[in-house]
Amino acid sequence: MSIVFDLNLDYGYAEEFRQQHEAREAHELISDLEDKIGAAISGILALHGVLPSVGDRVEVEDSWVVISARSFGRDGSVWLAATRFDA
Repeated sequence: MSIVFDLNLDYGYAEEFRQQHEAREAHELISDLEDKIGAAISGILALHGVLPSVGDRVEVEDSWVVISARSFGRDGSVWLAATRFDA
């Protein structure tokens, strides 16, 4: 079984990038981080066969993010949002 998911940064987390950088640079940084988080989640899915749930932490390179939202669409789609993990 293949599980396809979409991922975005949590609005507040993405907004931090938008406030600290010019629009184009912020967009690139956000896209790059979303790709890295997506790759980490794909690795979890391949290894464990599950998607992380709300509150789960995911290691991305040398830092951590936490899943802040998870939604399931009627069509079977799954959407995740991630934010910075503050210990």
